[in-house]
Amino acid sequence: MARQALVLAMREFSLERCGPVTADWLEVTRLDLSGLVTWLRSPEPGDVRWTGNEWLGVLKVFTMRLTQRAPDVAAGELAACSAAYDIVLDRTLRADGIDAREAAVRRILLTAVVLDHVPAEPAVPLRDPRVALAAFRAALPMSAAEAVEMAPRWRELDPDEMRRLWRAAGLVTSVRALRPHLTSADPESRAVLHDLAIWEEQVLPHLRGERPAP
Repeated sequence: MARQALVLAMREFSLERCGPVTADWLEVTRLDLSGLVTWLRSPEPGDVRWTGNEWLGVLKVFTMRLTQRAPDVAAGELAACSAAYDIVLDRTLRADGIDAREAAVRRILLTAVVLDHVPAEPAVPLRDPRVALAAFRAALPMSAAEAVEMAPRWRELDPDEMRRLWRAAGLVTSVRALRPHLTSADPESRAVLHDLAIWEEQVLPHLRGERPAP
């Protein structure tokens, strides 16, 4: 599920959509995974003044490279990949290439892809589902209880509240990709699994197959 979502996102990516770019940017986006990790962990990213769209392009290329290599990347290499991902995600966020919600969705989906191939490891953020869950919690704009109250009458909501509900639903849908890697033994995972069940039983059925105009 997570891999499919990331593949769909990659299909929407094209260098042309990033607008005018620099030669250095083009060189970076042509690097393989190892080259991207090395570049992102060097001092150079701190010296460039790229737009949000340019950083988003680098983020998408990195995500594509790691998703494609995920079955073959050694567990030990993932620590460096994870550190590089933290850097490019942060730079994209700070340059307004994405907002906190999209950053959370991207971290959730890539974490799920990585955990499909290697076991969880708390010392490596991309291998720790709790890091993705923390991003999910921070970006979620409403509680499950609030969503239960709003969902049956979502067509009657004012536009801002309607968008808030649907943004929350999108986040919840993405976190389902992590479900196979969550355990009820962990309190944070247990809380998310509890809320996820509420969303799936009492919220998402009201929204299924429909979507308000943007």
